[in-house]
Amino acid sequence: MNSEIQKRLLRSVFALCMPMARLMLRYGITFDLFSEVAKEAFVRAAFLETDGRGRHTNVSRVAVKTGISRKEVSRLRNLIGSGETTLDQKNLDRSGPPAKVLHAWHTDPRFADSKGAPRVLEFDGSEVSFAALVRAVAGDVPPGAVRAELKKAGAILDTDAGNIVATKRYFVPGNVDEKAITSLSGILFPLMSGIDHNSDPARSSEGYIQRFAFSDSLPPNLIPVFRDWSRSEVTKFIESIDDWLAEHESKSTDDGQTDGRGIVGIGVYYYQGPSAEDLVPR
Repeated sequence: MNSEIQKRLLRSVFALCMPMARLMLRYGITFDLFSEVAKEAFVRAAFLETDGRGRHTNVSRVAVKTGISRKEVSRLRNLIGSGETTLDQKNLDRSGPPAKVLHAWHTDPRFADSKGAPRVLEFDGSEVSFAALVRAVAGDVPPGAVRAELKKAGAILDTDAGNIVATKRYFVPGNVDEKAITSLSGILFPLMSGIDHNSDPARSSEGYIQRFAFSDSLPPNLIPVFRDWSRSEVTKFIESIDDWLAEHESKSTDDGQTDGRGIVGIGVYYYQGPSAEDLVPR
């Protein structure tokens, strides 16, 4: 049974996972692939821990701590030791049905021509149809649902004759915005790393500053006023931080190396919406 502190932590994690899940779905990443990445992260983090004598942990203890089988922990340890990640494994296919359909449409000789171009398919009624393609790679998933997702992503078009044409080779449900990736690595990762550091009872250095100004009773008509004002003030603040860092950071030598370089930064973010507690089922 989870303790009360574990339950509170998991409620916060659940709230964090909601926007993360929306982001993953927007980019066509399935739960299977996300869980594989999360599993490797758990194993990597567990192997980094040491005991009271500074010795690294072993496979059995990692299995106990993470709840992952010893066989799977051993597989991931070997993968980590090779310098790879789960995403480097060429045989790892955890795509969703739309991605699998597009892949087969371009590679399976039944649905692609001799040059690898996807054939124009009727929806159903033959062994070389869109419905047959879906059944071949996605099992009992309804062809109509796959068709709707592919059409929404702009990956297929309907012809005047009622047939289906593939217009993309890869399935990405929405327009790709690389700012989301930059935000994850440049904002969310440092924020989570700071929370991890500050919550570590064994840390030997002082805590990192993390501040959040919050109101749950601002009149609605003042929200756009605050949003505009805060954008202006935060821009000034970040620019002053950037100026200070530029003035003091190490200069590169002729060979591109720096002398004693350290990575630091300050992040500020705006939020408007429900609280984390509001997202957690009761």
